[in-house]
Amino acid sequence: MITRKALSPIEIQSHEFKKRMRGYDPQEVHLFLQALAESYQSIVMENQRLNLQNAQIESQLDEFRRRENILKEALYTAQRMADEVKAQAVREAQSIVQEAHLRADALLQEARLQVHQVDRSIMDLKIEREHFLLSLKDLLARVETLVAAVEERKNSENVAIFGEKA
Repeated sequence: MITRKALSPIEIQSHEFKKRMRGYDPQEVHLFLQALAESYQSIVMENQRLNLQNAQIESQLDEFRRRENILKEALYTAQRMADEVKAQAVREAQSIVQEAHLRADALLQEARLQVHQVDRSIMDLKIEREHFLLSLKDLLARVETLVAAVEERKNSENVAIFGEKA
């Protein structure tokens, strides 16, 4: 198959045919070629306009693809940052909860120690009270014994005093 170069409208319009007898009317052929050239010219111009428009659209498409890639990268970055912020927040929350548990355990331990100390103080006070009561009872018993001895001595002295005078 032989490929032939596309004809331009000028080539169509200026093409000369060989003359022969009983051929086509040269004027009609000339008018037809002129109409064909004009039609072809408008098709070529439309083709050029469409090629230009296509180039512009492809340029815009490339720009949109570039923007799309930028947006995808921005979205990916934003998602990654959101994930990092979320992970950091989870870590901080876990840390806060763990710290709160440690502080609660420490406070509980301190409270138990204070309860133990108060129980010990109460026990010491009970023991001290028992010692004090025993000492007081002992003192009362001695005072009672002393009072009884003084009473007895007083009675014996009164008897002796009354006996001497009598």
